[in-house]
Amino acid sequence: MQMKLNTDNFLHSNPFLYELFHHEDNDSMAKFILTLLNHYKAGSKILDVGCGLGREVSFLNRNGYDVFGLDNSEEMLSWAQKRYPASTFVKGDQAAFSLAQSFDAIYCVGSTFLYNFSNETILQSLRCFREHLQTGGLLYLDMRNAAFFLTKEGQRWLSEELVDRRKMNEQLVTLQTRFEIDLPNQMLMRDYCWTVSGQEPVVEHLQHRLIFPQELVLFLEKSGFRIKELFDEPAPHVDHYEPEQRIIFNNNLQGRRMQVIAEAV
Repeated sequence: MQMKLNTDNFLHSNPFLYELFHHEDNDSMAKFILTLLNHYKAGSKILDVGCGLGREVSFLNRNGYDVFGLDNSEEMLSWAQKRYPASTFVKGDQAAFSLAQSFDAIYCVGSTFLYNFSNETILQSLRCFREHLQTGGLLYLDMRNAAFFLTKEGQRWLSEELVDRRKMNEQLVTLQTRFEIDLPNQMLMRDYCWTVSGQEPVVEHLQHRLIFPQELVLFLEKSGFRIKELFDEPAPHVDHYEPEQRIIFNNNLQGRRMQVIAEAV
């Protein structure tokens, strides 16, 4: 397939690559969200902020929920709408969308929330989420865990190059990743080099805001939420998840993901 090269975010502008590196058949996150919605007896009207390929939206719709997908990438929205024509997808930015309706639950997964680079935009996004939630509504956030980089494994990630390779139509696609941290600004600097056999490499420099657990608690409480769970496992974004009768949350926060379930008050 023809790749879009002139872009601020190479992966999000080329959905077929996103699907290649994020496992087309991986429905772990969708199953986990469904488990949470059922466990907390959320209502049926749900918003997916940063819906990407639309897989979770479609899965939850097929399981009885009325889910809207929101994303700021035209390419992702086009891909999702073509793949799942029965679902609804709309364009919007997480810090400033206005849908003129409220929801029973909102989820924002896959570190989409970490594209809020400043304290101000973090609060803007959370307040925007709160404005679109019914009182008592559920919020689920999943993102990189800043505290992970204080662990021995996290320190290794900062000192070594990470390499991932996938096959695409008989071509080898290689992703080389290097991480470093801008400490004063709490930013994870992500240097990616994409190489498709037979083509020139594509290099991009992206950022994620790093948020520590108690920071997130404070931001949420200032935005009209009450914390129900703060945890690192189960981690459906990076591990295989199959629904269990009882969810066991691990809250030592040493894992790669930081997740929170909060209630709108």
